[in-house]
Amino acid sequence: MAENDLSSSSKSRRMPGARGMGGLLIVGFLVIVTILVTDKNLMNDFGTFTGSGYYTYFIHWYGLLAVGIVDVIGGLILIARPSRLNLGLGFAWSVFMVAFLLGDTLLYSQVGFSSMSQFSTYLFGLSKYPGSESYYPGLYDVLVGIFALGILYSGIDLALHRRKKAQ
Repeated sequence: MAENDLSSSSKSRRMPGARGMGGLLIVGFLVIVTILVTDKNLMNDFGTFTGSGYYTYFIHWYGLLAVGIVDVIGGLILIARPSRLNLGLGFAWSVFMVAFLLGDTLLYSQVGFSSMSQFSTYLFGLSKYPGSESYYPGLYDVLVGIFALGILYSGIDLALHRRKKAQ
């Protein structure tokens, strides 16, 4: 009988919806890889570095790489172990990332922009920013959207689970 109770307790902590959140994080990882490979502005410190035929990657590039690594590891964990705890961590990561990505505009002076609105236009604009090197506009928007969708998806799933558990 105790074995049966343990089994049902384990099942109640499993969150099949966590796999969907894991999928979102994997898609976010793919968007990040696309940004890292295609955004020449990140690779050359927004035009301030002119190396001899090679690119030196700077702190913003490495920061985005770290986010991508956390995304892929977190996504795989959520897919492999879809628990309430892991879904909660995915929710918290998504909240942090939306704040982090929007807050990134405060670093405008580090990348050579004279105002926050200019950097915001570069990051969130759907057309190429004048004078910038090669990149795909809109990818940053997609990335923020993926994390915002993750907040909604995991938040609703966690709330429904809590409501179901209370009944």
